[in-house]
Amino acid sequence: MKYDLTLERISNCYYNLALERAKLRDLSGAAELLKKSLQFDKYQKDARNLLGLIFFECGETADALVQWIISMNLLPENNRADYYLEEIQRKPAIIRICSDNVKRYNQALSYAQNNNEDLAIMQLNQVIQDSPNYIKAHILLALLYMKREDWVKAGRSLYKVLKIDRNNPKALVLMDEVKQKTGRKEVEQNRLKNAFSHRKMTDDDVLIPQEVKELSPWMVIVNILVGLVLALLAFNLLVLPAKEKAINASNNQELISYTEKLDSANREYSDLKSQYDSLQKQYESAALQVEQFQNANESFMGQYQALNQISVAYDKGDSVLAAQLFTGLDASQIVDENLAAQYQNIKHIMESSVYQELADKATAEWNAGSQETAAELYMLSVTIREEPENLFLLARLYQSMGHTEEANALFDKIVGSFPDSPYAERSRTVRGY
Repeated sequence: MKYDLTLERISNCYYNLALERAKLRDLSGAAELLKKSLQFDKYQKDARNLLGLIFFECGETADALVQWIISMNLLPENNRADYYLEEIQRKPAIIRICSDNVKRYNQALSYAQNNNEDLAIMQLNQVIQDSPNYIKAHILLALLYMKREDWVKAGRSLYKVLKIDRNNPKALVLMDEVKQKTGRKEVEQNRLKNAFSHRKMTDDDVLIPQEVKELSPWMVIVNILVGLVLALLAFNLLVLPAKEKAINASNNQELISYTEKLDSANREYSDLKSQYDSLQKQYESAALQVEQFQNANESFMGQYQALNQISVAYDKGDSVLAAQLFTGLDASQIVDENLAAQYQNIKHIMESSVYQELADKATAEWNAGSQETAAELYMLSVTIREEPENLFLLARLYQSMGHTEEANALFDKIVGSFPDSPYAERSRTVRGY
């Protein structure tokens, strides 16, 4: 229990240090400290939530979602991560923009690797326009400008990065090179040199020593030798034995300390390894949840747009387009209650009136000599609602077009599905049984 409390205290210390750095906009340093905090205590939800906020601030929305989902899985009660996830879920455009920006960034990276710098810069500018805090995009854009030796634009991109994350290591290295190329580094060095330099000594500053009595060379040599002998004697008699004893005691104590630290480190490594394995599984699970969340959101938007297009086409009087869109919709994929209700309303309109309107248009096209168009309209009608009359008309149209197999299949269908209909008897007569 004492060991766990020690890990918790270490984790809290790292979190407090990270919080101070985050307040100073040192996001990279804060992120590293938060990762260390989580290594010591994976249940430090404040550290994990702050790490998610830093990822989100740097434009890494997917990584932020992973951290918040893990946080909710570990500690679901009174967790601030629930608020962050709910805010993003209420604004599905954030997920869509994030997904689009990641794709565009990867495309820009591909362009840059294949020497298509103009396309890469254009793509990155679009990414930055949608996500001004996307640090990866700013740094890649700066690298492309540096390759073109456009140092001013490169410096602007790096300045934006350092405004978001003041100690970003990559941006600092690149900014140093930009300053060298533009001469700003030399100017800054001169300013520092002037600020900390000392004034030159004047004649009044020179100290003139007092006169001393001169000694003969032999006396100087004798004094030096006597001093050396006395120093060696004192060292061997007094200093050396005590120093050797102290060194031996220190070495023994250090050896004991190292042994204890090694045992503690081995235990800590074993615990951290098991924690890492557990976190890796949680990360994979969270990544899968994020992917499912994105897929569900894309499916919802697609279904909503499809139903809206059907309604717009029907309101404009284009029943053919509305029917085409309706028959191409997979109703089994609609699970949202609001969308399902909208689908049922559209289905009722299609099955009550639109199907017959399509059949009437098909008959008019047939009479006008447009057999192909008539066949398409009849097929739309019977796809929406199978009525024996419309099936019979489509079968007769196929007969007149020479599509005997399709016509016979429809006659058989009428006989089997609508045996009491007058069109069943007419179908038997045509088929000859």
